[in-house]
Amino acid sequence: MRKLTDLLYGRGATNFKTNESFQLLFQCWSLLGIKPLKLYRWRGMLHMCICWFLLLLCPLTFFMGYLHTLETEPITVHLSILQAIFNVIGLPLKAIVITILLTHLRSAEPIFARLDARYQSVASREQIKNCVVVSTRLLASVGFMFNLYGSTTYLQALLTRGYPMRAWLPFIDYIPQPTIRYWVHFIFEVSHMAFLLTLQASMDAFPAIYIRNLRTHLKLLTERVSHLGENPEFTDEQNYEELVDCIVTHQELLEAKNIVGSVCSLTLFIQFVIVALALCVSMLNFFVFADRQQQVVTVTYYLGVMLQIMPTCYQASMIEADSAKLPDAIFHSNWLAMDKRSRKLIVYFIHRAQKNITFVALKFFNINLTTNLSIVKFAFSLYTWMSNMGFGDNFKDLLE
Repeated sequence: MRKLTDLLYGRGATNFKTNESFQLLFQCWSLLGIKPLKLYRWRGMLHMCICWFLLLLCPLTFFMGYLHTLETEPITVHLSILQAIFNVIGLPLKAIVITILLTHLRSAEPIFARLDARYQSVASREQIKNCVVVSTRLLASVGFMFNLYGSTTYLQALLTRGYPMRAWLPFIDYIPQPTIRYWVHFIFEVSHMAFLLTLQASMDAFPAIYIRNLRTHLKLLTERVSHLGENPEFTDEQNYEELVDCIVTHQELLEAKNIVGSVCSLTLFIQFVIVALALCVSMLNFFVFADRQQQVVTVTYYLGVMLQIMPTCYQASMIEADSAKLPDAIFHSNWLAMDKRSRKLIVYFIHRAQKNITFVALKFFNINLTTNLSIVKFAFSLYTWMSNMGFGDNFKDLLE
């Protein structure tokens, strides 16, 4: 297993493998209880039980804390907690889906290993290495941004002598000494939020990581196909075998895409719904109720919510564009220099390659930048409608 610094900076003498792109991801999931640290060991099982207890506890504690603040806190605090509750409710659902389908997701690893074995040139191995580095940095960057938002929340709570999410913690809140009660509650919430934010980052980043690796192998296949029939030392039989292997590679890519898509479909559908609701609440809070300090936190949260779907939507859009280049590469290959049997097979290959590689969220939403923009437009449209109806001002007057 390669060191994290080697994955981040691309250091190491040996060839990088595509499956190393997922090393940090699975390490995070092992640390956070989605994947056992050591199978059939009681310590590993105890660790998983604690992690799942914290994960399943968060919707109850956050929602009960929200109810407790309805009579004591201003509306801007209510909305700040409410926009986070949407993510808190969705997080256990996504974790359950990934835990159930984890074995299915890892079944793509032998396919990536077979795809790696086909590319031994220096340029090809460099592309695979760059993919591993980009994938590792993507997960690290998303985790850093999420925890940066958490840090602003901790700092704001510390300055106001409050709690980051005002969660309901009965065993802690009944401590008679106020100073001890505050610091125990504060430390638990900070630790709990760091756990949840790291898990959220891994849940949101894993589709983008897998799609990025699919894109790399699709580009390698496109480059390989464009040189079909150009090697003067190849016989007709060798050209035919090379073409057949390209078709097999394309089929294996589609197989890996189907595996990844089946796991991402439900988790991304849940995330799209959560993001749409959270964006509406964020804009209502920002434009109507929040003061300057709360607006900064709301904007930070807004950017974090966008970051939850942006990398995946971007990678999905890019793989659609990359897959559209494959038929052109096949057509512009030197197929005239190949025999009749190979030319017939190329017609079949072009026909199969014309279907773009797309990802769909539960057969409702295409996963791409268009959908990402549509969700943002929906949130703005809903806010505009509420503003025109005077919902925010009327609700504000009612509270006052």
